[in-house]
Amino acid sequence: MNNSCSALVPPFQDVKNLYSRAKTKFFLIKSSSDKNISISLNFNIWATTPKNENKFVTAFVENDYVVLIFSVNGSSKFCGYAIMQSKPGMSKNNHVYFYYDDKIFRGRNFDIQWIRVVDVAFQEVSHLKNSLNENKPIKVGRDGQEIEQIAGIKLCEIFEAKFVKINNIADTQLKKNIQTAQDVNANNSVGSPCTDEKKQIGTLSPSNNNSNTNYNPIRTIQEESQYNLFNIYNPALHIFPIDLANMNYDEYIDLYEKSLLVWQQKMLQLK
Repeated sequence: MNNSCSALVPPFQDVKNLYSRAKTKFFLIKSSSDKNISISLNFNIWATTPKNENKFVTAFVENDYVVLIFSVNGSSKFCGYAIMQSKPGMSKNNHVYFYYDDKIFRGRNFDIQWIRVVDVAFQEVSHLKNSLNENKPIKVGRDGQEIEQIAGIKLCEIFEAKFVKINNIADTQLKKNIQTAQDVNANNSVGSPCTDEKKQIGTLSPSNNNSNTNYNPIRTIQEESQYNLFNIYNPALHIFPIDLANMNYDEYIDLYEKSLLVWQQKMLQLK
């Protein structure tokens, strides 16, 4: 990676700059399990075979960015993309291990930075072909298969479009929740007791099949990774699980502002 580009990653508001530069390489990453994706998200690292290492090192040294497109074997979808941040063997987390067939994988770790963690089904990109792999569909290829640049850019654009769509859904849900809080507060202020003790506010945690939340059975991805930008960009997600029936409007806004402060602090850490 050129020195001019390796020091600082551009602000995430302009992620297009990561994948649309002329000197950007794209590679397909096939993970053997969800568990390894979870480890990667938690520590922002990856490891691969010696054969792939050589390709990745060359691409890392000679280009501005190396984009890694992730998919779990048997999932029929891509689960997100990241960029390389160091050469293999130079990770800050060399003590962390990945697994293959429940055995420790001895590949050398390298640092990455997750950019998007969003599901894109293979059927959504069936029109994209990889000229570097006999014009086969972009989903086809062994771990470490290079993806032709135009196809890689188009795939990243699809990731971005889905990310924006998810953001819009989250924003709409937040507005609905605020309105609900206002209505609850207004009803409580008139001093009329609720006559229906079973009346409850609907479930507020968004059920979103497009964002990945199934890689860790104990903790969600939002809890695992500071680079999950779906979480970082949406402070509303920090408060969706709150039961608004037990909170007035002022308390709701106060909590939202606190979550916004946390979000801003995380963004500063990423710059």
